Order: sequence, then C-alpha cells, then structure tokens
Amino acid sequence: MLDFRIQTFLAVYKYKSYTKAAEHLNLTQPAVSQQIQYLENEYGSKLIEYSSRTLNLTEAGEIFLKYCMNAAVNESMLMKKISEARSARKSLSFAATMTIGEFTLEPVIAEFTEKFSAHRITMYVDNTQSVTDMLHDGSVMFALVEGLFSKADFKSRLYKMARFIAVASSENPLTLKKEVQLDELLDHRLIIREKGSGSREILERGLFDKNFTLESFESTIEIGNVNIMKTLLKSSDAVSFMYEDCVRKEIDEGTLKEIKIKGFDIVREFNFIYVENNIINEEIDEYYGFFVSRL
Repeated sequence: MLDFRIQTFLAVYKYKSYTKAAEHLNLTQPAVSQQIQYLENEYGSKLIEYSSRTLNLTEAGEIFLKYCMNAAVNESMLMKKISEARSARKSLSFAATMTIGEFTLEPVIAEFTEKFSAHRITMYVDNTQSVTDMLHDGSVMFALVEGLFSKADFKSRLYKMARFIAVASSENPLTLKKEVQLDELLDHRLIIREKGSGSREILERGLFDKNFTLESFESTIEIGNVNIMKTLLKSSDAVSFMYEDCVRKEIDEGTLKEIKIKGFDIVREFNFIYVENNIINEEIDEYYGFFVSRL
C-alpha cells in the first residue's frame, strides 16, 4: 500500500503549493507541512524549498520525486493486475495527445482494438499536460505524445518523426508562392491551439528561435479542436501551424495547402512514453511493437 506521505509529497509537487495540496487531499495545511517534514527528517535531507516565493524541489527532492512517481504507478498497476487475476480479463488504459489520437492513429486504431479484443480498452485523447498528468498518477499505462515532456520523468521510445508545417486555404496567396519569409505571415490572423497543447509549445519555441512571438501576428484565435481549426482555415485568409498528419487528407484533396517558409523547417519526435515498471515491461514491448510496425 502506498504510504500516505508519498501521496502528500506528490500533491505538493503537482500543485506547487501546500495550501492547494491540502485542499486536494482534504487535509489542513499544517498536516501537509508535518508530513513533508517527516519525510525530510526520515531521509535526512531538505526535499522542498522556496525561491523567490516559488516552491521548488531540491536536488534530493528531484531524486525522491522519481521514487514517488514509480511507487505510485507501481501501486496502481499492481492493483489492476490483482483485479485482472480475479476477473480473468485484462484492462488497458492509454492516452494520446490530440494530433496523434485524432489523426496519426486513425488508420490503425481499429486494428489495435481487434488485436487486443480480449482487453477492456480505454483510450484518452487530451493535450500534453493532461496526458502526462495521467501517467504521473497511474491512470494510464502508456501515452503517445507529440509535445515536449520531461525525459527525466518518463521512459521514452521514438514512435516517429513528424513535420510541423504552416497551412492555409488553397485560396490564400501565400500558398501560391514557391517560398515565403516568416514575416510575410504576420499580417494574417493566426489560428493556434490552447495553452497546454504540445503543438502550441512547439510553435512558440520555433517562433522564439526566429525572434518572433505569437504577439507578432496581427491577431490570434485560440481553438482547442483541430477539425474546427481546419474548417475555419478553409473559409478565411487565416494561417495556422500544425503537424502534417493533421492535414494530410486536406492537402491531398486540395482544400488546404502548405505554406513553404524559408529557413523554418520544424521536425519533431512523436514519442511512446511510460513510467518504468517491471510488472508491465512485456506488455509495454507488445503495445509499442504494434504501433511502430504499422507506420
């Protein structure tokens, strides 16, 4: 059984606040502080500190965090395995970020559910932050992510390399040019994903490398659904950036086109990630092997 003080430490780390952790755990703030102090006394090292009024983990705290995360996932997986032993039926919960879940996996997900038809399958599709939170608390066994994540927190295997491109309606004059400069897009309205999205973070980093920000554009529209973004692109002179997987169908049909931007070539990893756990190693190998063999 997972020690309740580990759960408290994980809550403090997640919420970056003793007060918010106490509210989440239905404890008083002094009780949370006492449990963290107990852990620090037990291991003889400061685990949490404040710097400029911000809660941070010490070096020892970072080490302890990895142990706690693995312990939490191990506990969750152990309970699932025991439950499966009683019911004689396996359960599988996994997650994917928006682009992968809605587009990259679309051609193979039916085959996946058929191959593992003896499993009780649950698939979540959400943004990168939410997906990694699910891994942290043991809600899912693995995730396929397009966004940036902490490689210190998870084991990862490369799923595929993916192009991140600028797109617009086939009627947009920018798509008729062989190549454009990035600043030629700034007079157009930019359609972007919501905060927490891996795609948005990739775009922000790419723009930063070229000394631009989202505020460099004339205006922005924030939308949390890729299909709605594509519909809006088709009926306006707006531009957007997304993974090629999202718009492959529309590009083939000719309703949307790629805008070729000089010196702005972004290729990113799609990764298969999980919290290391000896209980599920063989299953992880099997699931990962399925997805990469269908590329």
